[in-house]
Amino acid sequence: MLAGLLKKIPVINIIRDGMSLCPKDIDTRGFKNCSSVLSRNECWRCIEKWRTLRILLNDKPRGFNRKLGSAFYTVFYKFKYFFTKFYLNLVNLTCINVVASPLMRDLVMKRIKNTRVTLRKITPIDASNIYKKHDKINDITLKKIENSNKRILFVIPRNEGGSKGYPFVKKLINELPQNTLLIVVGTLIEELNNYTNVVNIGKIPTDNLYYLYEKVDLTIIPSIYTEAFGRVLLESIINSTPVVITPQTGAKYLFKNKDYVKILPLKVNIWIEEIKNLLDNPVEISKAEIKRIEDKFSSYECVSDIISLIKKITI
Repeated sequence: MLAGLLKKIPVINIIRDGMSLCPKDIDTRGFKNCSSVLSRNECWRCIEKWRTLRILLNDKPRGFNRKLGSAFYTVFYKFKYFFTKFYLNLVNLTCINVVASPLMRDLVMKRIKNTRVTLRKITPIDASNIYKKHDKINDITLKKIENSNKRILFVIPRNEGGSKGYPFVKKLINELPQNTLLIVVGTLIEELNNYTNVVNIGKIPTDNLYYLYEKVDLTIIPSIYTEAFGRVLLESIINSTPVVITPQTGAKYLFKNKDYVKILPLKVNIWIEEIKNLLDNPVEISKAEIKRIEDKFSSYECVSDIISLIKKITI
């Protein structure tokens, strides 16, 4: 980005999440997202309370309980404030910034006070060439999945348990209906071995993940920080599986009035009630609706969207 600006070359900056817009890497105060313009006084007050935030999220880093370790993180986040501010200045100078949803557009425009933010499809999905398999799932886990009465899927794409909502999911586990199996996939978490109604699978190929999407009754996406859009949301839908999700994603953009996507605040009782309702009263996603999503977010459509933008700023 900096090289392009120095050489006076038009820069298209694709912003995929809000983590780079916050010194703490998670744009939230408690369970409420922060959309304030970055200022030293405001940010440092927030940084001083970072430990309270991590306690709430149950996402405490190593050394959290040690004074020296805690002091280090506080200093680190304050130091990182200046790098974040520098990055936002670069973003403000770019030719155009690309985001995937109105939610991200609003956040970016508030942070950088820049109107050069455009909405484009940057989350391509393609299930046409995927043959669903389960060869990377061990036999014991597979048998437990196959024998379960009801199944719920929670995907952690990378080691982002806190921001993806793992602390919230922990609160749900003991409240889930009987004979319901929670499948946590993407990151191995040792403490999940203590739960009899949970199976934990590490990183698996897309064909195995698509098998799980199709096998489960429901996908949950309790994201805490602002998502660019939410690939898991789209992947679940094209595999005919309904979703319970938070407003911190781009779900409202396309699925506000769809009965197969429930957009709920992060409150345990509300989620449990809706989970029970969807498990007892399954919602069918029509083939026409699936095709609409596949066509809208196909690789061709996403590439065409970006190419049209490139032509617009270079001609």
